Parts: sequence; structure tokens; C-alpha cells
Amino acid sequence: MSIIRDVDAIQVMTPEEVAAMRSTIPQYDTNTSSSPKSDAQETASSEAPTDDTIPLNQDNRPAELKLFDAYAKFKSCIEDAGETIRGDLRDRNNPAYKDPKYAELIQTCAARSKILEAVQETQTARGNLTPEEVETRNEAFKLLSECLKKKGWSIETAVDEKGLINPTTFQSSDGTLDERDLNQCLTETGINDAVENG
Repeated sequence: MSIIRDVDAIQVMTPEEVAAMRSTIPQYDTNTSSSPKSDAQETASSEAPTDDTIPLNQDNRPAELKLFDAYAKFKSCIEDAGETIRGDLRDRNNPAYKDPKYAELIQTCAARSKILEAVQETQTARGNLTPEEVETRNEAFKLLSECLKKKGWSIETAVDEKGLINPTTFQSSDGTLDERDLNQCLTETGINDAVENG
């Protein structure tokens, strides 16, 4: 804080001079912090978001990895309710669906895990694969399978009409989808790095 020591230090300014001086003082956002906003920040905060905005929590993993994650959550949700997966849940004629409580549990767990969205995304992604992409994914799946089998996983596969390898049995030795094993093998095989680097 400056102290006026004599009358000569007092300056009288015109309204125009005051306005000009105020325009050079940084603006402070009183709602968040006391730090000054730059012109760029002021402009950015006043503009509406554009279509170019990238969500901070965007999940760039391949659809199959999202599906594994959704399945683990789905299965865990069912088990937390004291139930198990009864038969082929994709089959609407599955006798398990005659139990209204079980059918309701399946719907609840499907919504919580977002497994149906993950299945749809996987089907869409696989439908658009080129032969080269099919080959790349098959090689990655083989590497991942070899690593997981060393950890005691049971993995059985089938090949679809596009030539893509699909797991028909995919579980760790205790019958679960052990995420720790999965993440370790994704890292050890370099699949995670390949995903992150596009």
C-alpha cells in the first residue's frame, strides 16, 4: 500500500483516464480464486463449448477391453446379490428368466455395468474392421491369451465369419475375470502401449 507523502503526489484524473487505467488492471474471478485471469482465459470462459471439446474422461480402449470390464462389473453385481449367471443370458428362452426376481436382477446389473452398450460397441467396431485390423487384433489376442494361460486362465476360442478370434471361455483359475491378471498381461505384452499410442 502506497503512502502519500506530500500534496504534489496527489494526481487528479479525468473519467476517461480512470477508465483507461482500469482496462489495464487484471480481472479477478471472485467465485473461484484470487488469481488474475488473462485475456485468453477471459475469452475462453465467456465462449460456449464447441464440438472440438474433448471430454476429460474419454475411454480410448478397444471395444473388447471395455466389454471385458463391463462383463466383470456385471458378473460382480450378480454375485453381490448372492446369485450366479444361470445359463446363456443372451437366450430369451433361458429358463432362468421365468424367475421374476432373477430377471429383474439381470436388468439391474446390465444397467449398472452398461454391458449392453459395451456389447453393441464391440459388435459395431468388429463389423467395420479391415482384414489388416482383424489380423492385428488376432495377434494381440494370441499374445494376451498366452500370458493369461501362464497365470492359469482357461481360454477357449472360436473364429467368426470375418476371421476374428473370439473367446468362448475366458476366465481365471477361480472362475472369475481377474482384472489384475488382465491388466498385468496387457502391460507385459505391450498391448496397453499400442492402444495409448494409437
